[in-house]
Parts: sequence; structure tokens; C-alpha cells
Amino acid sequence: MNQNEATPLALDDYYLFKSCVAGAVYPSIELSVKYVLDRIEANYTDDPKQSSCTGFGVYTGVVPLETNLALNARNLSLVAETTTKNVVCTCPSCYNNLKHCQKLLSKEKNLEKQTKIVLKKLGRNYNIDPPIYHVSDVFLSRINDINKKTIKHPLSGIKAVTHHGCHYSKFFFKDIISGTFEQPTVLDRILELMGCDVIDYSEQFLCCGGGLHSSLIEGKYNIETLNRKFSSIKKVKPDIIITMCPNCSFNFDHYQKSLENELDIGERIPVLYISELLALLMGANIEDLGINMHAVPLDHFIEKLKVKK
Repeated sequence: MNQNEATPLALDDYYLFKSCVAGAVYPSIELSVKYVLDRIEANYTDDPKQSSCTGFGVYTGVVPLETNLALNARNLSLVAETTTKNVVCTCPSCYNNLKHCQKLLSKEKNLEKQTKIVLKKLGRNYNIDPPIYHVSDVFLSRINDINKKTIKHPLSGIKAVTHHGCHYSKFFFKDIISGTFEQPTVLDRILELMGCDVIDYSEQFLCCGGGLHSSLIEGKYNIETLNRKFSSIKKVKPDIIITMCPNCSFNFDHYQKSLENELDIGERIPVLYISELLALLMGANIEDLGINMHAVPLDHFIEKLKVKK
């Protein structure tokens, strides 16, 4: 696989921006992110004052632009009140939405003026400047630290396929730290540097079937897209599907079970978010993280890793 990599980011001091989907459906994502950061002795803030970014509402046309800008200006203003300075998102939609808000507020003076008025009424200082990253950027930039701790369950002999969230690479494409906006390889590089056999497949960069607005206006979008995706994946027979998006994880994981009759999948393929995998490799307990609550059983994959339940 051709790589077009930027210089790895030397980061610490993370402000964790939590995902509503992860919190509601996969709390193991948040728990595993913190597990990994704890093991590499990173400094991070888990702020209870942070709200949802309203990304789902924005991308489905429900939340007005001005509301989105004011709400996320508030979210970004919280960072300056902590000892941390780098916003780290677990959800590509949060990542994209926050960066979009930053860009609009920095370029559109009328929107900036309106938003400042709202924050003043809230008694908050207007500060929208913190850098914004996806947590996979952090993991790749800190891969040496992770590898030093990843000694209990090596990935050698494991075959994986990856899926990168559309909102991570399709908009702020200049910020991709590995690969291109058409072919991001952040997850691939993390796995390869840990000894995993990462397999390419023909629909590697196709949407997961979530589609947000597309799925609302076209009822068959989910099933048709998932069928294309899974048809491509099952041909290469991976042990695991690795994602970077809670919503993509949900589509791959839950729909394999709930749309079993509609999807031509055959044997189910387990799904893990990148932090869940890293936490397992670093010795996390499966039940403590809640990874055993996934819809597609992970038993066979866990046995292959020789991880204790």
C-alpha cells in the first residue's frame, strides 16, 4: 500500500471530546481510549461539562447553523479552562463538525459576532483556537509508546481489514496524517507497526452504509451499501474489522445480526474500534471494558489473541 505520510504529530495534553453514539451504544470505546492513554502516561481531561457536538442533527438538516456554531464555540471554550490544549475526538463526525465550526467562525465575521454575543450571555470566554485531532492520529503519533506497553498479546498472525470514517478524511483532507483523503491509511499504519497483517479489499473506502442524510432520503441505502461492503470484506476472510468511528462500528456490528436475512454475509465477522483493540493488546479485561457486549461475538478472535476473559 502506497503511503503519503505527514510527519507524525508529537502530542500530549488531550481534551477528550466524547461521542454521543459511543456513550450510548459502545461505552467500551471511551473506556478503552482512557485505558490506552493511562498506560502511555498521557495527560488528558475528561470534562463532564462537554456536550454533544450535535453532528447528527447538523448533517441530517435538523440543527440550524447558528445553533451548531454557538454550542460548539462553548464546547471549545471549555478547553482553555483545563490543563490540556489538544481536542481529541473519538468520532469522525465530531472531528469534522468541530473543525468546520472553527473554520466558519474564523472566516465569517457576522457569524463570529453572533456567536460571541451568545457566549457572553452564558458568561463564557470566546476561545475557539485549540487544535482538533482524531484519536487515531494520537495513537499513530504515540505508536512507539504504545508498542512498549503492548507486550501481552501480539498481533502477529492476525488478519484485519480497516474502515476509515468518511467524515475523518473527506472534508479536511489536508490534515490526514497517513495516506490521502481518498485512501486514508491511519488505521493500517497503526496495525502494521504492531505486526498485524492488514488486507486490502475492493470496497475499502466505501461508506459503511450510515450515510446520515442519504440514509434518510433513500430507504435502501443502508442495506445496498452494506451488502457491497460485506461482499468485498468476506472475500478476503479477515479475523477482524477495525474501525475509527462509533457509528460505523454500530453499522458493521449490529446490522450483521439485525439485518441477517437482508444481508448476504454468511459467517459473522467481529468488529472492534481501534482503541478497543489496543486496550485488549495492552492487557485490559474484556468484561471491565464491556467489549463482551458487542452484537457479533468476539470469542474466536479473543481465543486467537489468547486474551483472558
